[in-house]
Amino acid sequence: MQERRRADSAGASGSEGGHRHPDSESGLNLKPSARTHARPTALEERTPGQPGQTAGQTSVDDPIFSCRDVNVYYGAKHALKHVTIDVARKQVLAAIGPSGCGKSTFLRCLNRMNDTIPGARVTGSITLDGQDIQDKRQDVVQIRARVGMVFQKPNPFPKSIYDNVAYGPRIHGLARGRSDLDDIVCTSLQRAGLWNEVKDRLRSPGTGLSGGQQQRLCIARTIAVQPEVILMDEPCSALDPIATARIEDLIDELRASYAIVIVTHSMQQAARVSQRTAYFHMGELIEVGETDRVFTNPRHRLTEDYITGRFG
Repeated sequence: MQERRRADSAGASGSEGGHRHPDSESGLNLKPSARTHARPTALEERTPGQPGQTAGQTSVDDPIFSCRDVNVYYGAKHALKHVTIDVARKQVLAAIGPSGCGKSTFLRCLNRMNDTIPGARVTGSITLDGQDIQDKRQDVVQIRARVGMVFQKPNPFPKSIYDNVAYGPRIHGLARGRSDLDDIVCTSLQRAGLWNEVKDRLRSPGTGLSGGQQQRLCIARTIAVQPEVILMDEPCSALDPIATARIEDLIDELRASYAIVIVTHSMQQAARVSQRTAYFHMGELIEVGETDRVFTNPRHRLTEDYITGRFG
C-alpha cells in the first residue's frame, strides 16, 4: 500500500509514471481503480446563486451528516450559500475548489467551529445521526468529541507525546485508571502509524517530532476520544511527499472505522484518498458525486474547468 502511494506521489510531482486520464490537460494522476466514463454531450450550466441545483447526487443512504440549505454569514458577507449534501459513513468525502470558495467554512460547520468566529451566523439544518447540532441544548464540547478536527498545520500541545494523546480521554473521562489510559494511548498511536517511532520516548515533547510525525500525533490525539467523524483541513499541505504518502495511507485505513471529510487543493490527493468529491465555487456547492465520476465525467462546466486546469 505504501509503495503504491509513494509511486502516486512521485507521479504528482511531475514524473512520467502513474495513471493519467487521456483527456486531462493537467495530466491528472488518478488512482489505479479509476474508470474512464463516456464524455457527456453537454455539461450542465446554471446561473450562480440559484439554490438547490447542485449537479450530481447530494444524498446517500444512511448518512452520518445531513446538511440541508446551509448558509454561513461572516457579518454581511455570505460565505456559504444554500449547501445541501450528505456525508456517508466509512467513506472519505473530499472538498475541492479554489481558495476562498467555502470549503473550510463548510468543514467548520460540521463541528460548530464557526461559533468561535465573531459575527459568524449559520442557518439551515445540519444533523449528526439525526440530531440537530445547532440546537442550543446540544453540548458543543461533546459535538467536538464526536467530530474530531485535524488542522492544516500540525498543532501538538506543549506536552509530552503521551500527554498529547491522553489529554482528550482524561477530560472526557474515558479511562477508569492509568492502565486504561495507557491502553488508549498505545492503541491510538498504533492506529495513527506512529507507535513504533515513538514508543521509546513517550515522555519527550510532542513538539520535537518532525512535521509528518506531529500531524500523525494530532491524528492519534483526535481518534483517542473515539470520534464518529474526522475532519481534515489540508492536512498534508505543509508536508513532504513521503510524509504525505504516510498520511494518505493512514486516511485509507481510518475510513474503515470513521467518516472522513478532507479539504484539499491537490487534485491527485482527492483522487487517491476519497470515494466522493464535492466541488465548491464562490460559496456554492457546484457538484458532488463519486470521485471516479466527478474526475472523469464532470457534469458541470465549472467542475471540468477546475479539474483540467482551465479555471481562472
